[in-house]
Amino acid sequence: MKIALVQPVSFHTWEALSAGYLAAYLKKYGFNSIEFYSGFFDSDEEIISGCKNADIIGFSCTSPQIKHGFELAKKIKNQRNHIVFGGCHPSALPDDTLQKEFIDAVVVGEGEEAFLDIVRGNRERIVQRPYIQNLDDIPFPDRQTIKQERNLQLSMKNYGKRIGGIFCNRGCPFSCVFCASHSVWSRNCRFRSPENILEEFEKIVKDLKLDFVTFADDELGINKEQLIRFCELKIRKGIKTSWGCNVVASTLTDDLLPAMKKANCTELWIGVESGSPKILKDIGKPNTIKKIKVIFKKTKDMSFIRRAYMLLGMPQETFEDIKMSEELIDEIEPDIVGFTILAPYPGTKFYDPQIHKDIDWSIVDEYQNMLTDTKFLSNEDLRKEQGRLVEKYKKIITVRQRETYA
Repeated sequence: MKIALVQPVSFHTWEALSAGYLAAYLKKYGFNSIEFYSGFFDSDEEIISGCKNADIIGFSCTSPQIKHGFELAKKIKNQRNHIVFGGCHPSALPDDTLQKEFIDAVVVGEGEEAFLDIVRGNRERIVQRPYIQNLDDIPFPDRQTIKQERNLQLSMKNYGKRIGGIFCNRGCPFSCVFCASHSVWSRNCRFRSPENILEEFEKIVKDLKLDFVTFADDELGINKEQLIRFCELKIRKGIKTSWGCNVVASTLTDDLLPAMKKANCTELWIGVESGSPKILKDIGKPNTIKKIKVIFKKTKDMSFIRRAYMLLGMPQETFEDIKMSEELIDEIEPDIVGFTILAPYPGTKFYDPQIHKDIDWSIVDEYQNMLTDTKFLSNEDLRKEQGRLVEKYKKIITVRQRETYA
């Protein structure tokens, strides 16, 4: 049996890790004929030609990727193959996804068990399986099959470092209204053991000659004991490679930060979102302005590189709220900052099928869209404010946002 895994075009090259997990899991059960194609690196012609003779083709799609995924699947579909869609968008809208006549099945939620079930012959239209409770049972991503060397060469070109990603956990307990990842992982958290995480960390650093490791979890530090133990093990083994992660300010306790620093965590990517207490409350992230200020001061004193994620476009946002965000940035002095405009992706609180059903999501990403307005600000107002802030903070703006406005 020939299997093809496809990641449609995306700005986030780390998304290939999902396919790496699928490939490793299938190989664990004896299905070894697997090819991988990435819309970031492979042309449409190469993907279509490579998939034509595959028996099962699996697409993993976020909302911005779904249009490209549909275009490819339509051209690949023939009488003998079985086309499966999974990921955030299909998990949030399985019935809508199945309206495409060239799609045979949708995986809802976690992919390993469900896709294995399909490869073994399940021909249900919607396939969902219980979450794997012991994450240590899942093999490390098959980075050779997903051709990760291409990603590493790209990171070397863009950043001067070989940067590889790793996932620690699955699920996030927080209920941020702009986030859709719960469509796949749910809000129930499952954690890898610190020993298992370190084993993969050490392996990829050695095998891939990495200079830096990114933890790709929505938020690290939810399980404080796990993270402190990982840091202790990393220090004990003498693994010097630096790393960075997404964190919530409220989880960065006085005992956690020193452990992370000693284990050579050099970067913290913090969802500040807004300087307005009203908007922060509406977002649903367990942060306060006071906590954000305290954490940015502590982490500056400890010489972390601190990235602040800022969000524009919550329904009740005003010019005054944006001004409060600007004042907060000036006070906390992040080393890197990015300004996104809320996108009403399927799976978020803001998706409305009556309004958004026929949206071309390929032109909507986290940095720009023509959809969002607020009760007080038009979409044009938001985009002008975003442009003004990008210009003001251009010396510390994120690389991705710099590319968007280039």
